Amino acid sequence: MKLLYYGLNEAFRAIMGEEKDLERFKTSFYAKNLIDACAFFKEKISDTPMETLENMFDALIKKMLFSVVELNDNRIDPFSSFETINNRGKDLSTLELFKNRLHFVAHKICDEEDLENLQQEINDTYTRIYHDLRHFKDDHLEGFLKHFVAYYYGENSNKFKERLLEMEFNAHKKYDDANLDDEYEKINELLFYLSYSSKVWNFLHTLDEKAITIIFNDNKELEIEITPKTRTLLDKMRRLNALSDNAFLPLLLSLFTIQLVGKSANEQPYTTKELEGLLEYLERFGFLIYGVAGKNTAKNKWIELAFRAFQAYKEGEGNIAIEDLPTLEKNFFNKHNNGGLEFLEENIHSKKKPRKWYEWGKALNYLLYEYELYHNPETTLNFDGSIESIEHILPQNPDQGYSAKEKSWAKNPHIAHALGNLLLISKNANSSLSNKPFEEKRKAYLKGSYSEKEVAKNASFGVVEIQERSEKLLDFLIMRYNIAELVGENAIKAFKNALLKEIK
Repeated sequence: MKLLYYGLNEAFRAIMGEEKDLERFKTSFYAKNLIDACAFFKEKISDTPMETLENMFDALIKKMLFSVVELNDNRIDPFSSFETINNRGKDLSTLELFKNRLHFVAHKICDEEDLENLQQEINDTYTRIYHDLRHFKDDHLEGFLKHFVAYYYGENSNKFKERLLEMEFNAHKKYDDANLDDEYEKINELLFYLSYSSKVWNFLHTLDEKAITIIFNDNKELEIEITPKTRTLLDKMRRLNALSDNAFLPLLLSLFTIQLVGKSANEQPYTTKELEGLLEYLERFGFLIYGVAGKNTAKNKWIELAFRAFQAYKEGEGNIAIEDLPTLEKNFFNKHNNGGLEFLEENIHSKKKPRKWYEWGKALNYLLYEYELYHNPETTLNFDGSIESIEHILPQNPDQGYSAKEKSWAKNPHIAHALGNLLLISKNANSSLSNKPFEEKRKAYLKGSYSEKEVAKNASFGVVEIQERSEKLLDFLIMRYNIAELVGENAIKAFKNALLKEIK
């Protein structure tokens, strides 16, 4: 098989040319697999004696049985066929299985001319999808298809395989001759939206506007209008998806696929103002419900809305609006009228959570990152948990340079794990500072983010400073998400007092 597609040719040349930086040649799944395989075998044979290597080589060229498969039909994708036969030692992804199923169904519903056209469209669509998703890891293949099925069929995303391979395109289905044209159009339409959605999936995860730029044969470019505000809101939604287990992805994929498809037809289904209004509402809802209240609710509702928005666009029935979204009030409170602030307070004070605010997880990172962004939109801090971590300003285990009083404070979880004692900081800085005295930390903070510099304004950092910073962060939380609108000033005052009085 010739190494002509998906970056294989470049990767193979790089390996043969002994390029030092092979990472930059991992431009597709296929190129990545080739480079990783090369690294694997290099490692395995690095300490192997020459005699053993010669025996291995002899076995390869003389003793292994090879199968030669010749493909004479250019409508069959050689990569799909090769993967089905060889399979690289692992199961085919659902996306690959689905491609094979579409080819199989095409043979059952098409005459010779239609078959050639439809199979070419299947192959072309998958070429575009693999190009759009070439920089993602393998699990994104499953994630992409799962969320596509969620908005396209309104199906709970956990059942996406059954929906595609058993319900919609069952291998044993018998087709009525009178409905073959409908089946053809059904596949054609699905491929159309699938190819646009792969571009949107790329964009939603990278915010690279080139991903949603459509270039026609006359080199004319079309792209969705992405304002700085839209971009900022989408960046927040990326972080919220990490917090909410991707609850909003089906709706976002639906809305921006609609926008991209509309743009290709010289339309703008949603105005920029409409989209930004929806995104603002989703961001507030996401943090207050999935973060503050700690609920796991309304997720099927987002799938229903994604499907509804998609169907409305196809049938020309108008757009969804904020009024169609789940209400904050209904989800922020339970049937006993207990609100999200009470849930959060209860969670922080719970004996099951000995590390208090430190156990708030991704919601804590989100709040501290939002605080940083609010004061410094150009911050170099990152929300990515693999890069940033939470630092205890007063260490959990203070060592040399700390007084007996400070060491006693550190033993009190209400002080050590108070919101005001927690700082979002790079992992490298966190590991290097760790239990060092505050004076040394302070010098490092002066070179860091806005939040670090703000802490560094203090000559020392004890109970008073921790309480003051806790109150400042709570005030930011209340202001940033307009919580007073939901609960009133008295509830806010009670919430703050309950959390601050323990810091002593």
